[in-house]
Amino acid sequence: MESMTGFGKGVNQNEKFIISVYAKSVNSKYLDIILKLPKRYILLEEKIKKFVAQNFKRGKIEIQIKYTGNVEPKEIFIDLETAKNLKALLNYLKKELGFEEPLTYSDFLRFRDFLTFEEKEEEIDKLWEEIYPALNKALEELKNSRLREGEFLKEILKKHLEELKNEVFKIEALKEKILEENQKKLKKRIEKILKDWEIKDLEENRFYQELVYFLEKFDFTEELDRLKTHFYHFELIMQEDNNGKKLDFLCQEMFREINTLSNKAYSSEISLIVVEIKNLIEKLREQIQNIA
Repeated sequence: MESMTGFGKGVNQNEKFIISVYAKSVNSKYLDIILKLPKRYILLEEKIKKFVAQNFKRGKIEIQIKYTGNVEPKEIFIDLETAKNLKALLNYLKKELGFEEPLTYSDFLRFRDFLTFEEKEEEIDKLWEEIYPALNKALEELKNSRLREGEFLKEILKKHLEELKNEVFKIEALKEKILEENQKKLKKRIEKILKDWEIKDLEENRFYQELVYFLEKFDFTEELDRLKTHFYHFELIMQEDNNGKKLDFLCQEMFREINTLSNKAYSSEISLIVVEIKNLIEKLREQIQNIA
């Protein structure tokens, strides 16, 4: 089991540079990758995202890369034809306008259009080699951090699940008593209706058919059985990877079953137990929101 919260750090250092990578993650419904990169590594954005996605399936993951070291010098390009034309034009203006002062190199350098300064474009493979050791280390630490937190969450889920089983066992122990009480209540109501309405001629078969129908509406055996099945599946799914969504769905099913059971039971005793069961299911769901 893996949590969605964690932190990791990796460093790659040599005589030329120090590269530090920080990776942290928090809860998110889907996988959301946020990168904070130096200008030097902008070209690697998609490659980094794909690499992260190979290791993680859910969570908001932020990767920050810091680069300290020597920056490659900019490349300088000279447009020689433009420079020659500029010199000829300046000499022409000097002559036409009658300037006595000689045209100097400093005057010429005030016009910079013939010079272009560009960053050297590094090869993507070379840039990847620089950041990979630190990035891989940071993601490994992040993964281990999430797994440790996941094991802690698993123990909490097991505890809540055992508490749920105990509460459902209480309902199971009350089942026969509640069914018998509801049967007696139903019988009294029917007798009262027959007396109040002065019904004498009643088709016996039809009467018992309706009675069985109503008694079945009070029987919550199926809901109890399905709840126990959900508990069994919950324990199995806890052993799987990337199980957060499945566990959350199972909690929704548990909630639906206990609601139906409560409505069928028609019992104040069971209603009190159901309140505690719903509380425990909510506790399960709160913890599951942290699971990848």
